Amino acid sequence: MGYLLKTITASYLIDGAEDEETDAARIVVYEDEELQQIVFDTGRSGSVRGMATRIHIELKPRQRYYWKVQVWDRMGRCTESDTAWFETGLLSGGFRGQSITPDLDPSVQPIYIKSFTLEQPVKTARLYITCLGVYEAFLNGKRIGDEVLAPGITAYNHYIQYQTFDVSDMLLEGKNLLEVRAGDGWYKGMYGYRQNEKYRQGKKFELLADLYVNGACALSSDCSWKVRKSNIIMSDIYNGEFRDDTVDEKIYFPVREGLLDKRLVKERLGVPVKQKEIISPVDIIRTPAGEIVLDMGQNMVGWVSFFCREKVGHKISLEYGEVLQNGCFYNENYRTAKARFDYISDGAEKKISASLCFFGFRYVRLSGFTEVHIEDFQGEVVYSDLNRTGEIRTGNEMLNQLISNILWSQKGNFLDIPTDCPQRDEKLGWTGDAQIFSGTACLNMDCYAFFRKYLNDIALEQEDTGGLVPQVVPSVGRNERTSTAWGDAALIIPWKMYRYYGDESILEEQYDSMKGWIDYIDHQNLVNGTNPGLWQNGFHYGDWLALDGGCYHMPTGGTDIYYISSAFFCYSVEIIAKTAEILGKEEDYKRYSNKAAEVRAAIQNEYFTVNGNLCIDTQTAYIIALEFGIVENEVQRELIKKRFIERIRKDGYTLKTGFVGTPLILNALSDCGRSDLAYKLLLGNEYPGWLYPVTLGATTMWERWNALNPDGSMSDTGMNSLNHYANGSVQEWMYCHMAGICPKEDGAGFSKVVIKPEIHPGIGWLDLKLQTMAGGYEIFWKIKEDCKLYFRCRIPFGACADIMLPSAEGNISVNGIEGTYHEGVICGLRNGVHEIEYRLRKDYRAYYSLSDSVKELVSNPKIKGFLYDKVPMLCHTDKAEIQNMTLPEMSKLPFFLGIGNRLGLEELVLKEIESYIKEIPK
Repeated sequence: MGYLLKTITASYLIDGAEDEETDAARIVVYEDEELQQIVFDTGRSGSVRGMATRIHIELKPRQRYYWKVQVWDRMGRCTESDTAWFETGLLSGGFRGQSITPDLDPSVQPIYIKSFTLEQPVKTARLYITCLGVYEAFLNGKRIGDEVLAPGITAYNHYIQYQTFDVSDMLLEGKNLLEVRAGDGWYKGMYGYRQNEKYRQGKKFELLADLYVNGACALSSDCSWKVRKSNIIMSDIYNGEFRDDTVDEKIYFPVREGLLDKRLVKERLGVPVKQKEIISPVDIIRTPAGEIVLDMGQNMVGWVSFFCREKVGHKISLEYGEVLQNGCFYNENYRTAKARFDYISDGAEKKISASLCFFGFRYVRLSGFTEVHIEDFQGEVVYSDLNRTGEIRTGNEMLNQLISNILWSQKGNFLDIPTDCPQRDEKLGWTGDAQIFSGTACLNMDCYAFFRKYLNDIALEQEDTGGLVPQVVPSVGRNERTSTAWGDAALIIPWKMYRYYGDESILEEQYDSMKGWIDYIDHQNLVNGTNPGLWQNGFHYGDWLALDGGCYHMPTGGTDIYYISSAFFCYSVEIIAKTAEILGKEEDYKRYSNKAAEVRAAIQNEYFTVNGNLCIDTQTAYIIALEFGIVENEVQRELIKKRFIERIRKDGYTLKTGFVGTPLILNALSDCGRSDLAYKLLLGNEYPGWLYPVTLGATTMWERWNALNPDGSMSDTGMNSLNHYANGSVQEWMYCHMAGICPKEDGAGFSKVVIKPEIHPGIGWLDLKLQTMAGGYEIFWKIKEDCKLYFRCRIPFGACADIMLPSAEGNISVNGIEGTYHEGVICGLRNGVHEIEYRLRKDYRAYYSLSDSVKELVSNPKIKGFLYDKVPMLCHTDKAEIQNMTLPEMSKLPFFLGIGNRLGLEELVLKEIESYIKEIPK
């Protein structure tokens, strides 16, 4: 209700149909509930799609539109949907009211008050309202709506969102009272990354409201309103809240006209933030320091509510933290953020909680409570109102915990904007974090509207910067810096959204923004560059937090930052070329396609040898060469794949990647045909790796792999969040490779998919449920004890799937009918449930070979004993760098050569070892 509709598309799903396809469909939009006044009609047509059919209507303000869908199958049978609706806001007519601000010191948290009388019965009523900073509204003592922290955060100098509330059942004929309680919020508090004072200067509370009753404006904000001081003495996104319920001031103060330009106030784009879940604490801890600490059992975002029984004037405090240290409360990694809720009781027994701020936490230190009863406390989990769409469960409990950790970090950081972390003095919309996680995000939850608002803010920020995409959006006054991989969010996120949601309108809406970023890079190269095909100037974060750079406090990694920036430049140009083709912009498509080829050639010339070798020998360098299509020639691709696998081995099969490489490394390994190595990295439980935090009890993702040391101590306080979703981007690989579901190039929105599961005995089985714009998919696979694979999938109506089965050999049973399928490929499966069973080839799992490092070989106790018996000198290589070499490489070292190679690695022995180890599965 009341959303900003740049473009309008209608989508529908068909469930339980007898046929496999529709013959035609019709979408009709009406202006009245009786469905008599048609304002749009596709007519019966074979071109009407269930996914994102464009609706062309000249919208009227404050109008509810109704729409229905009719579908015909190939037998001519017609099915009709129930009626759905959407309602517009004020549109171009805007607000009648004026912006008002309290005639008080700007630090005073106000309550706006207006009493009014209605002389007629109320049939319909809408309240259109916004406030700077955040607000909650009450009508006749009852809270309006269920969203919190409205109106959210936007690029304030470009637009402010307003909310539309249906208050038809809350108004009375006669006297009414409207109250609006405001807090500093993002707009005028300490927000802005370590107290950006310049950004905060001159910010004041402002309120704008119109109330329409029975179609006419019955009330508007103006200078007849009053304010009083709130019982919330202080509220701040970083520092928390101080509420004093003994404050009962009946002194009313005037308001005056504010400075808010009403032309900036627009219909909402963002989905509401709500209290989405309630969790109960698992323990009350008495620490060695004598503290009372509440353990929620889960790192979460929101606040703790409690039932207060304290006497009048009694003060209690709740301090929030993510981790205990030496068994005691700790939140030094929050830096300057106080993260505290103070409360003074008025003596009434009642439920109390914060309301105009939020905290990231697992532990809460309780001070001042006369008695503490665990049943008096609840964790109220707050995040944007996003529906869960994807769910993966496996036979590996540690992996299931990792999946849970990823989801909880998405919940905690998808709070109106995609933030990097929800607890310390930051909570900013870092574009790089959002970009690398966007794929996982769009599969886990329906994030279309969420990212649409974020992308809108990116585009607006670019209007002030000449196309530069700030490193954080909204930039809150910090729009001077950007970086490759961060700024590329302007192209990568809408492209991911198109691929996973199938609605090309997001590409249309963001097209100028996408072009703006490319134009910005071109301008930088024109002014500061020496090679227009490369981006070799300016500041860049590089492969942020990579482990191969040697600089802990400026960890841009060991991969040349200008190679990374040029590769992302190439990738983004490729995206805009594809976007132009989809949108029918033929000239742009040709121009950007040619440009991408030029950039790719420049990268090849600068960073590759004449023999095709990459000059930068890092994991991330190989990954982006392969995944960004920098290497197109198949011969060269095979060479780079080989070098990439060698690099992984030389690094001891451990991650060295950062923000650029980590989201792509498992994809790259699978694309190299080495999903066994992808699983090895994923399932390893030592540092660095995804399961290492799980072994230490993590319930969300960490900013650094070693945020906590093995003994549980904090590794760093300067930049160390325990709720940071970036490394959770690995779950996109789980969807696309473990479950194996990916939309085809011509099947955006999962209308056409390839299902190619990568199975592994380390997880045993996998169960996927994924709700897409094409309908609900289900995939289940299990490796049975007799080396058979049981595979089941559900394909939704109208969708089409090609199945590519792993290690298929011989007959395959499909829905009980045996047959032979070339290389296990089953094409064109349509809607319904399909069951497949067959015997796996021996190579369904990886076996040891001489291409494995000595470190890998001796990790198997059976092989270790055999090797040390055959080659006793190997026992002297324990824990040495040499162990990352293969046995054939080691045999060429002076250490092993000697006269006649007497130390045991002659060719005959190598062949004997090879024969032995190739029969042992990993």
